[in-house]
Amino acid sequence: MDPIAKLENKFLFESFDSPEQREEALKEALQAMESYVKIDNAVAVLSDLASNRSYIFAGNFGAFFKMHTSGFTTIDSIWEDQIYHRIHPDDLFQRHLLELEFFNFLKLLSPAERLNYATKCRIRALNDNEDYQYIMHRSFYMKNSSVGGLWLGVCLYNYLQEKAPPSQTIEGAIINTKTGEQFYVDTYVNCTNLLTLREKEVLLLIGRGVISKEIAAKLHISINTVHRHRQNILKKLNVNNSMEAVRTAEALALI
Repeated sequence: MDPIAKLENKFLFESFDSPEQREEALKEALQAMESYVKIDNAVAVLSDLASNRSYIFAGNFGAFFKMHTSGFTTIDSIWEDQIYHRIHPDDLFQRHLLELEFFNFLKLLSPAERLNYATKCRIRALNDNEDYQYIMHRSFYMKNSSVGGLWLGVCLYNYLQEKAPPSQTIEGAIINTKTGEQFYVDTYVNCTNLLTLREKEVLLLIGRGVISKEIAAKLHISINTVHRHRQNILKKLNVNNSMEAVRTAEALALI
């Protein structure tokens, strides 16, 4: 699965206000982010889900990504590819899975409660010497629409203050910024309903190298049914082939 594609599909169902209603709130958010990066020195990305546009602010940490530190840059996307290209591919994949889990988690809460939560993780990114270095990534939603849809999202990048020991994970966590409570996300519990039990059975066998004809025999179903399950799995996980499906399902702890 491409987690970005999965998130984009979910964003399509969010409810937004009219452009006129959003205009003043967006101006306030832009002013707030501009002030924030001057204090925190972070790189901040304010993403407007309604207009599919992002505003990138570079504090002093912008030098890490070879970015200018004056004003902000506007891009016609909610994904900051300029930064993503400098993040280690394995960490970027896990980071997007964390964001997918975060989105699903927030949708279980009331609109007001959602704004009390954020994510944090550590990721490897290329510094100005083109060496991988651990940095801190945080994300949260700054505003809902008046009808309860998630609207303005924020991603923050900055130096990692503590030394990062070698790890196979990004140490992703979801935090209640109001109470300080946090829990690490090493299994993606809010993504567990993506596949049916039968689809999981089929995917497990695919991961073991079992061909469709043998899967049909083992599960006592027709080969046409196996093919249909394969197609449904690829569609639900937004992947191009079975091996990508296995990798994504394992990352999401579906199998």
